[in-house]
Amino acid sequence: MEKRCVMSALKTIISGISALSLENEIALGKISSFEYQEISTDLELKNALQDCDIFWFRLNHKLTNAILNKVRCKYILCAATGLDHIDLEACTLNNIRVISLKGEFEFLKEVRATAEHTLSLLLTLIRKSKNVFQHTEGGAWNRYLFKGTELYKKKVGVLGLGRLGKIMADYYAVLGMEVFYYDTENQPEYSVKYNKVNTMESLLSIVDVLSIHLPYNKNTHFILNKSNLYLLKETSVIVNTARGGLVNENDLLKLLIEKKIGGYATDVLLGEPDIKKHPLITYARLNDNVIITPHIGGNTFESIEKTETFILDKLIKIIK
Repeated sequence: MEKRCVMSALKTIISGISALSLENEIALGKISSFEYQEISTDLELKNALQDCDIFWFRLNHKLTNAILNKVRCKYILCAATGLDHIDLEACTLNNIRVISLKGEFEFLKEVRATAEHTLSLLLTLIRKSKNVFQHTEGGAWNRYLFKGTELYKKKVGVLGLGRLGKIMADYYAVLGMEVFYYDTENQPEYSVKYNKVNTMESLLSIVDVLSIHLPYNKNTHFILNKSNLYLLKETSVIVNTARGGLVNENDLLKLLIEKKIGGYATDVLLGEPDIKKHPLITYARLNDNVIITPHIGGNTFESIEKTETFILDKLIKIIK
């Protein structure tokens, strides 16, 4: 355990972050003592929340009602937009304020890491790059094993035209794709630029690529399932950097096994990070039409420093 402390009535525990930038450590040190902790169990997590006023983490823990109940902690910092790993009702009941990136649309326009990773996943999938590197590093040079497809002039469906969906629509357009989208909100400026469809089912039935950018909540849980996924063409692929729970992964897996869908590239899984027995992981070990990365979309040097600074500034304003 590494400790850096100053004389302060407040105490911060930081978990899942190897180190803040020096500037952010100095700024945090002006309002709170702090220490970095490695936390592996729910008991350790509960004890940490009992021992601090401010708890700062990313996506490495699930903060349940049982863990949050009657703890000392009063501020939770999480530099993320999706907060399904935090029981927000329990936070309210226990007078804990969650400070996150949710709703910070203007700031997040400048954070592009997840959008770039979405493209990376998609290109890896359609160019069959998953096994290419090991192939050549193993001394082979058979280009005919890795014939892929192009994005140019393909139809892409952006499901959810929020902050990230808008960025992706623009990226896909630059690649020469025909952009369609479905969103529950009316956005006239985008209906001029791109092709709006009136239902999600209509979107699925026409696209070559489905790009998922919905928020995850009780209304969108398993919004993609056997009742609508079958509408996709057998050659269609899906890319998901939103949340795993948006897709019924068992239904998806069945379509993959039956070759009713072309492929799936995802940065997120339901139940992450406990994925050792996840059926999609098992399938991906033996098949090159599923690409899975461990929720690294926002994990760049630039993105992390910008978001951590923004979260810390919010905390300082509240504390003062």
